[in-house]
Amino acid sequence: MNEQMMKKNNMRIFPLYKMFSWDLLFYYAISFLFLTQVKKFTASQVLLTDSFYAIFRVGFQIFCINITDLLGKQKSLLIGNLLVSISILMIILGNEFYILILYSLIQAIGYGLKGICEPTLLSDSIPKSSFSSKIYSKIDAKGSSLYYIFDAISSATTGFLYVVNPYIPMIICFTCCLISTILSLAFEEPNKHTNKKSVSFISYYKDILTTFKQIAKSNRLKSLLTFSLCFGAILSVFVTLRSSILVDIGVSEQYFGLILAGMQIISSLTASKQYLFHNILRNRVLTSFSLSIVTTFIITGLLVTCNISFVVSLVSVLFTILLVGIIKGPYYTLIQKYLNSFSNPNVNTKIFAIQSLLDNFGRVILSFFASFLLGITTTSYTFIIIGSIFFVIFIFLLNYMKTKVGLRPDEYSKEDLIFWNQN
Repeated sequence: MNEQMMKKNNMRIFPLYKMFSWDLLFYYAISFLFLTQVKKFTASQVLLTDSFYAIFRVGFQIFCINITDLLGKQKSLLIGNLLVSISILMIILGNEFYILILYSLIQAIGYGLKGICEPTLLSDSIPKSSFSSKIYSKIDAKGSSLYYIFDAISSATTGFLYVVNPYIPMIICFTCCLISTILSLAFEEPNKHTNKKSVSFISYYKDILTTFKQIAKSNRLKSLLTFSLCFGAILSVFVTLRSSILVDIGVSEQYFGLILAGMQIISSLTASKQYLFHNILRNRVLTSFSLSIVTTFIITGLLVTCNISFVVSLVSVLFTILLVGIIKGPYYTLIQKYLNSFSNPNVNTKIFAIQSLLDNFGRVILSFFASFLLGITTTSYTFIIIGSIFFVIFIFLLNYMKTKVGLRPDEYSKEDLIFWNQN
C-alpha cells in the first residue's frame, strides 16, 4: 500500500475508531457504585485513585513521548489501547486496593499514549494544503459526534444494566476497549521516515529538551496551552460538581443517566458543527466558551444558594449542564486544531504531550481545591468560588492572548512559526 492510500485509509477509519475509543463507554455512570458496592472499596479509596490517575498522567508523560517517537504512532496507539483494555479487566477481576493503584497507573500510561498518537496520527494522514485544518476538524468532529451519540445511549442504559447484573456494563466497557484495540491495528504509520528508533536515550532527551525550549519561546503556543490547562480543569471538575449539585437540590439518582445522556446528545450535535462556531465567532471562540461557562457557574451557584424554589434551582442547573454540553462538543476539536496549526509530524507529538501534561496538572490542582471546598461548604458556594476565580483568570489571560493567537501567518514572530517553517 503506497503512502497516499495509507493516509486515505487512516482518515476513513478514524471517525469509527474515535466513536469506540475516545473515552470509556458504559463506565462512568456506574463506576463509583461498582467499586463501592461490588468491590467493597471505600469512597475515600476511590477518590484517592482518581488523584493517583492524574498524577500518573503527569509523571509518565515524557515516557509516553519517548515510546511514541521510538516505536512510531501506530504501534504506540496499539499499546495504549491494549493497556486501557487491561486496566478494565483488572477492575473486573481484582478486589484489592493495590489493584486500583495499578489500574490507575496502567490506564494513565494507556491514555497518555492515546492522547499523543490519536490527534497526530490523523494530522499526519491529511495531505498538506491550505485546507488541511478544515479537513482535520471535519474528520475529528465526525468521530466526536459519533462518540457522543454512543455515549448518550450507554449513559441512558448503563444504570438499568447495572440493576440486572453489575458486571454487565463493565464487560461491555471491556468489549468496547477491545474493539478500539482491533481498530487501531487497521491504521498505517504515516511519515515512517520520521521515527527515531536508533537514537540514544541521552540524545533523545536532549532533543526533547530543545523542542520544549522552542515551544516555550512561542507566545502563541504558551497562550493556547495555558488556556487548555484552565479550561480543561474546569470541564474535568464539572463532572463531579454536576452530580453533587443535582443531589443537593434533590434530583433522584435514577435520572442522572438520562440527564447525562441528554448532555452527550447535545455535545454530539455541536461537535459535528464545530466549523460553525469557528466561522461565526472567529477569534472570539475561546473567549465566548470560557466566559459563558464561568459566568453561568456564578449565576447557578447564586440561584441555588438563594433557594428561591426547586424549579428555579433545577432550571439553572440543567441550563448549566446544557451549556457545558454545547461548548464541550466543539471545544476539544477546535483546541486540537489550533495547537496543530503551524506544526509538523516531528513536533506535534510533543505539543500534544505537553497539553496532556498541563491539562492533568490543572486537573489535579483544581480537583484537590474543589474537594477542599466541598469539605467546608456547599456545592453551590463551590460553583460561585470557582466561577469567580476563573472569571478573573480568563479576563487577564484572554486579554494577553489578543495579540498572540488568531493572527495571520505574516503577523506571527519567527518563534511562533519555527515548526511550520520546517515543513
